[in-house]
Amino acid sequence: MAGATHGGGSGADPGRAAGEERALPRGLGGGRAAVLLLVLALAVPIACGDAPADPTPDDPAPGTTDGAAGQEPDEREGVPEYWVGPPGGRWHEPRTNTALEDLTEEQRERIADLEALGYLDGVHEAGDARGLTRSVPELVQPGLNLLTSAHAATALLLDERGEPLHTWRFPFRKAWPDYPGRHKHLSFWRRTHLFDDGRLLAIYEGLGILEVDVDSNLLWKSAVRAHHDMEPMPDGTVWVLTREAHVVPRVHPNRPILEDAISLLGSGGEELDRISILEALEGTPFREHWDGGLGANGDLFHTNSLEVLDGRLAHLGPEFAEGNFLVSMLLLDLIGIVDAQSRKFVWAMTGDFNKQHDPHVLDDGSILLFDNNPAGEASRIVELDPRTGEERWTYEGNPVEPFYSQTCGLAQRLPNGNTLVTESDYGRAFEVTRDGRIVWEFVNPFRAGDEEQFIATMMEMRRLPEDFAPAWLDR
Repeated sequence: MAGATHGGGSGADPGRAAGEERALPRGLGGGRAAVLLLVLALAVPIACGDAPADPTPDDPAPGTTDGAAGQEPDEREGVPEYWVGPPGGRWHEPRTNTALEDLTEEQRERIADLEALGYLDGVHEAGDARGLTRSVPELVQPGLNLLTSAHAATALLLDERGEPLHTWRFPFRKAWPDYPGRHKHLSFWRRTHLFDDGRLLAIYEGLGILEVDVDSNLLWKSAVRAHHDMEPMPDGTVWVLTREAHVVPRVHPNRPILEDAISLLGSGGEELDRISILEALEGTPFREHWDGGLGANGDLFHTNSLEVLDGRLAHLGPEFAEGNFLVSMLLLDLIGIVDAQSRKFVWAMTGDFNKQHDPHVLDDGSILLFDNNPAGEASRIVELDPRTGEERWTYEGNPVEPFYSQTCGLAQRLPNGNTLVTESDYGRAFEVTRDGRIVWEFVNPFRAGDEEQFIATMMEMRRLPEDFAPAWLDR
């Protein structure tokens, strides 16, 4: 049962009929759980940690659909060569932790471990399906698609048939050749944002953020430890989630933690402001949602999404005012709002969802989120009333159409009422109607692992506006 912890109470669960059970575990739909168990048996962390082997090289051929190493760059018109001249613009040198001098060697090692936390490039066995596998054109929301895949630091613009139209790429070691730390496996982009003029923002999980132009030339880079999510603003600044690994004595006298923050970056990547998530929670009634523990080995909250409210919910109360921040805290099973002025939490909600991702406000004032539900191995998409916590709409899989992602995951409400879902761990995106019919499905064509034995994690698939047709695509 969902419930708002500010400005609302518990609500009914109309998303499922009385007595209706959740979908069976994904493993019952085709043996996929066996692969996951094998990975776990090898002690490979799923959400964060070291990759099982060297990832696929950073520079597979742009525009290809097999991601194999050693291929020559694609020469097709409209697909840029990988190396496009020297980087231009301005950037910042890597900023390492500057408060290490008074720490023990064990504390330094722990900070290095925390700073290296990230996601694997692939964890599930690769099947034969690649690219577009299903489409009902008359029911699909028109528009191009932006794919960010964990096989490399690459984003692809795809047409409605899943065919590549343009590629951006910039390997981490090209941006920061001498970056210190243990970051070999973090060679891909966690989140991207495409501007109308072809510029692309991209986050390397926990390491940095950069902007490239339409031809993948570097415009700026910042080694602020960006992670998970960001939102560019009309004035050229960017709000982004960041984190810092350090010792915070009031949390623990000597064990380092990861402290999340909401940071404002200038148009050249310089950090202008920072709001600590920990400080935003302390001294508020919502502090009760945190037991004071160190979370996942020092990752206190694992804040994993950020949205700047646009005022659509302002009629519900001042906590929903334009400019405030809607965030998701995975390890607390909590979504909440940080007031931009007081820099404190002013609203929070818990519910049936757990280990959730990507809450955001819809046009009708609902909040849509990806409920990972790792314990049940059956994820859901949930549409919530922010006042009551009532579940207005849900989508979940079944033994015939299983749906589950233990980590990551996105849900985008489309103009035609359908929802585009990124099922990250299994490398799949699908568009589903309000009555639960899948009308478009795309399987990540790229592979990961030293022998390309895994399907690459799909970090995100985004449907662009129907009228998105920039002149640079005609090149």
